[in-house]
Amino acid sequence: MEKVTEIVQKALHREDMQLRDIPQIDLYMDQVLTLFSQHGGDNMLTKTMINNYRKGDIIRPLAGKKYTKNHIIQMLLIYNLKSVLSISQIGQVLGECYGALESDNALQMAYSEFLERAPQLEETTAGLLCDLIPQETLDDSGDLLAAVLVLSRLSQQVQDVAAALVEQHFAAEK
Repeated sequence: MEKVTEIVQKALHREDMQLRDIPQIDLYMDQVLTLFSQHGGDNMLTKTMINNYRKGDIIRPLAGKKYTKNHIIQMLLIYNLKSVLSISQIGQVLGECYGALESDNALQMAYSEFLERAPQLEETTAGLLCDLIPQETLDDSGDLLAAVLVLSRLSQQVQDVAAALVEQHFAAEK
């Protein structure tokens, strides 16, 4: 039987796309999809998603039919936010950031900081989860159900805090 620490480590480990992985040249949509599938799987991003983000002004307008490095970073930000925030909340956050950030380089710096913090977040989260799920929990289905409920509650609480930050610090469109 796997240990709790092994289960937690496998679940938390992610290979985020690094800035160096993003080409310096502009890409067509199919090239963007290929890039994302190489770094996160085929379902990470689809043509429909990209088109919806464009139509909803969640990513900045294109100049022609190609996506810049900055567009790709915007899609990465959306990908990392969409499991917790609604598309309208993501639009609020990014819309205000696009207006407040003085250069495209600012988005790169924000994503870079996110990547730098990821290992510490993974370590902190692993410690918390291992504390919440004692090894003996895996031996009893009742204890396991309770552990899953606790993790579900934790996930909801983190999501609620993220939504509260958006509500408090990013103005809703009027």
